[in-house]
Amino acid sequence: MTQTAPDATEALRAEIRAWLESTMRELRDGLPPTLSEADEMDFRRRYAKCLARDGWIGLSWDPRWGGRGMTRAELLVFAQESVRVDAPEPLGRHGTDILGPAIAVYGTEAQCERFLPPILAAEEVWCQGFSEPGAGSDLASLRTRAKPDGDGWRINGQKIWTTVGQYADLCLVLARTDPEARPHAGISAFAVDMRAPGVTVRPIEQITGAHEFCEIFLDDVHVPGDWLIGLPGQGWKFAMATLEFERGLYFMSRQVRLTKDVNDLVAHVRQNADLVPERIKDRLVDVYVKSQELQAAVDFHIESSLGGARPGPDNNATKVFWSETYQELADIGAEVDSLLVERPVGGKDWSQFYLEARAATIYAGTSEIQRNIIAERGLGLPR
Repeated sequence: MTQTAPDATEALRAEIRAWLESTMRELRDGLPPTLSEADEMDFRRRYAKCLARDGWIGLSWDPRWGGRGMTRAELLVFAQESVRVDAPEPLGRHGTDILGPAIAVYGTEAQCERFLPPILAAEEVWCQGFSEPGAGSDLASLRTRAKPDGDGWRINGQKIWTTVGQYADLCLVLARTDPEARPHAGISAFAVDMRAPGVTVRPIEQITGAHEFCEIFLDDVHVPGDWLIGLPGQGWKFAMATLEFERGLYFMSRQVRLTKDVNDLVAHVRQNADLVPERIKDRLVDVYVKSQELQAAVDFHIESSLGGARPGPDNNATKVFWSETYQELADIGAEVDSLLVERPVGGKDWSQFYLEARAATIYAGTSEIQRNIIAERGLGLPR
C-alpha cells in the first residue's frame, strides 16, 4: 500500500474535521458541562452510533466487512481531528480496534459474517475476558476451564478488570481446553453471550469513583460449538494478536491525546510563568520532549506499516514509554493545578486525571512484563 498523497490527506482532514464538528454539536446540544457516569456511557454509545451511521468506524478494516481500508497515516489524521474537538472514546472500541481485527484473522468465514458486521454497525459491544484474579500479567496461568458439552462447550471460571463489561453484549473469553498441554498451548478463545445463563457481572468501583472495570463470573455457561474462535489451542495466538492491535492502533490515538494534553499544559504554564516554580517547568520540558519522541515513534510505526511490516516488540517499548510519560504528565498537571487553583487548565480535572493515570502502567500488560518481552523477543536476551 502506498503512502497517501499530501493533497489527498488534507482533503481527508477537511472532510473529517467538518464531520466531527457537526457531529459533536449534534451530540452535545443540551448536555450539561459535567456528565454522570451513566450519561457519559450513553454519550459514548450515541457517538459510536453516529460513527457507524456515517461510515467512520472500522476505518482500517477490509471494505469487505464494511471498513474503509485506511492506512495508519489516515487513521492518525482521524485521531488528531478527534482529539482537537475533544470527541469521546466511542463505546465498543474494543470490538472495532482490538477484537474485531483479531477475529478477522482467526475466525472462520461464518464467524466473520456473524460477528464483524454488528461491530461496525455499533449494534454489539464487546469486552475482553482475559485477566483473572490469579492470572493478570501471567496470563498463561489462567484457570477458567471450557469442557466439551454435546455440540458446544461449558465454561466455568472468573475474569476481572474487564473494561465496560456491564455494557457489553459479547465477551471474548480465554479458557483452558486442554489441562494436560503446556500452559500456552492449552488455551482457546470463545465468544460468550453476556446475557447467557450463568454469566454474572459485578462492576468494580475504582479510586476515581467510576466503575469502568468489572469482574465476570462464568458458572456452567453454555457456548455453541461454532463460537470457538479459530481452533482449540489457538487462544494464545489470538490473545497475542489482540495485544498487537491494542498496543499499536489503540495506543496511537491515546498518544495523540497525550500530545494535546502536554501542549495545553505547556501553554498554561507559559501564561502563568511567574507562579510556577522552575523545578516544575524543568519536569514539564522533560515530558514535552518525551511526548515528541513518542510522536516520532508513532510516525515510525506508520511508515513501517506502509511498507508491510507487522507490529513487533517496538510496540511494547512504545506502550511502556507512553504509560510512564502519561503518569509523569498527570503528576505535573495535578501539581500545577494545585498552584493555580483559580486558573484551571482548559477546565480539565487534573486530580481525576492523576487518579486515572495510576492504572496506565498496568493495563494492556504491566511495564514489568513489557520489559521482559522487549528483552527476550526484541533483544534476544536469555530468560
